[in-house]
Amino acid sequence: MSDEKTLQEILSTLQKINCNMLKVFWIVTIFALLYFGLLIYLFVN
Repeated sequence: MSDEKTLQEILSTLQKINCNMLKVFWIVTIFALLYFGLLIYLFVN
């Protein structure tokens, strides 16, 4: 019983970490796109 409870706690923690990593990934992606967009804009003009 305790093994199953421990496994559920570990899975819950991993899901929280996964969710946080996805949020960080999207934030970094948005800033990277803004950065490269600005870089291209400055090189074109």
